[in-house]
Amino acid sequence: MEKEDSDVTEGVPAPVGASQGTGGPTLAQYNQPVSQQSEPSLLAIMQQMTQIMANLQEDSSSDSSRPPAFKTPSMKAPEGFDGTQPFKVKSFIQYCQSIFHNDPEKFSQDRKKVLYATSFIIGRAAK
Repeated sequence: MEKEDSDVTEGVPAPVGASQGTGGPTLAQYNQPVSQQSEPSLLAIMQQMTQIMANLQEDSSSDSSRPPAFKTPSMKAPEGFDGTQPFKVKSFIQYCQSIFHNDPEKFSQDRKKVLYATSFIIGRAAK
C-alpha cells in the first residue's frame, strides 16, 4: 500500500502561514524556507504601507499648497480734525482714504466711510 501525502505530513507542524483546513499544506510548502512562506504577506503589507505613505504625502502637499489667510494689518486711527487749522483737512482725508483702502471689506459702503471719518471730526469743525 502506498502512503498518501497526508500520511507523510502527519505529525509534522504546518509551515508559518499555512492553512490548517482540510486541504492542508502540501509537501512543497513544507520544503520552502520560512522566509519564502511569509513573503507574499510581507509584500502585501509593504504595498499597503507604500499606498498609505503616498496618500499621506498627497494630503500634506495639498494642504501646503494653500497660502495662509491674509490678515489685514490694522492702522492707527486718524487724529481728530477740529477745523482750527484748515490746511490739515487734506491730510486728514488722505489718511482716512488710506484706512478705507487698507480694509475694503470693512468699508465696503460709502455710508460706513462717512460715519468713520465724521467720528473723528471734533470741536469747532463738528458744529
